[in-house]
Amino acid sequence: MALSPRRGARAPLATLSAELVGRWRAMSGRERRLVLLAAGFVAVALAWLVLLRPALRTEARAPQRIAQLQAQLALARSQADELARLAAQAPVHAQAADLGAAATRWLRAHGAQAQAASLPGSVTLQVQHLPASELAEFARTARQEWAAQVASAKLRLDGGTDATSLSGSLELQSRQADSGNGGDTSPGQAP
Repeated sequence: MALSPRRGARAPLATLSAELVGRWRAMSGRERRLVLLAAGFVAVALAWLVLLRPALRTEARAPQRIAQLQAQLALARSQADELARLAAQAPVHAQAADLGAAATRWLRAHGAQAQAASLPGSVTLQVQHLPASELAEFARTARQEWAAQVASAKLRLDGGTDATSLSGSLELQSRQADSGNGGDTSPGQAP
């Protein structure tokens, strides 16, 4: 005769429960106190390991992590302000050879990995590990030396707790084609 799954599942549990109750009743008062003391110690140890210790560790590390994130936010805001200021300036027309090659060389010289995809008048750069402190300098160099501007930047901080480098894409637009549209040209220069 086959047992149904419910009865089969309850039978071992009921047997175990009955055995434990029988053992408990057979213990002396001193043994019962020792078992309760051991169970209490195990419960306190589990509460410490599972609940309290991780919470206390997180609380201890939180101020340092908050300060670190605030410093990163301040750096990002200052670089955004610098990029906005550079974008508002009139372009400087310098002699620039291939914009993609020049930008790639500059990024590699400053510790980043870069690949360029060029279109007429613009270059899209895939950048990895660009030091965050070099982003504003890159935008300044693009404007002053290559007559280009950063049209868009889709960057993220590289992983890790003390991430100070950026990865993503940058798009540069050549400003030489805009020289007739309000760009700075001195009287001695051709437009």
